[in-house]
Amino acid sequence: MTSFAKTSLIACLLVGIVCFSGCGADSPHRKVTGKVTMDGAPVDGASLMFYAQDSTGEGGGGKTDASGAYSITAPSATKGGLLPGTYKVTIAKYSDVVDEDQQAYESGEITYDELQERKSAKGPYAKVETGELLTPAQYSNTNATPLTVTVTDDPKQNVFDFDLTEE
Repeated sequence: MTSFAKTSLIACLLVGIVCFSGCGADSPHRKVTGKVTMDGAPVDGASLMFYAQDSTGEGGGGKTDASGAYSITAPSATKGGLLPGTYKVTIAKYSDVVDEDQQAYESGEITYDELQERKSAKGPYAKVETGELLTPAQYSNTNATPLTVTVTDDPKQNVFDFDLTEE
């Protein structure tokens, strides 16, 4: 290997090390977690939205698991979390909607072609059914929710537990 080739190889390695060391830099997003309960019981499958209340952040969302635990992610966060700032929080859980045609197909009552015919008959603008709201309505409305949090640089302060109650 010539001297020029060795020098070029070393230079490339150094540039690579510098570039990759920048990839591990801290993200400005901070991990945001917590639990959602209703009258003390965990709420499974609730959707949470955090709406930025100042120009320092963007909103984010997440969903609770069976234990009521959640973690919030902003669209631009590669590793999850939110930018520090103040956020208004909405929480909503809806009952599952039963699609009777899909259920009939899955139980073998109708064929796939019959399922497609029924869907076509409803048309492209068929009303989409939503389930019943299972959490108190005040928490699902951005104008009515009493929930506001402040995300900080201190990860210990970014754990927000919410116990939902009727008004």
